[in-house]
Amino acid sequence: MSRLLQILSWLAGLVGFGLLVAGVAQLNVPAAFIVAGLGLLAWSLLADRAAAAIKTKGG
Repeated sequence: MSRLLQILSWLAGLVGFGLLVAGVAQLNVPAAFIVAGLGLLAWSLLADRAAAAIKTKGG
């Protein structure tokens, strides 16, 4: 059940990010690209930290 919750939370975050970018695009398209870029940079930072924690924990 924990795996299903992880997948659902990942999907909810992805949909939320898409809606955020779409909402900003309604106001200003270049600003939407900036928001998308910043969001992807933050996501890659979190993924890198998670991978490092798993590597450290796993051996």
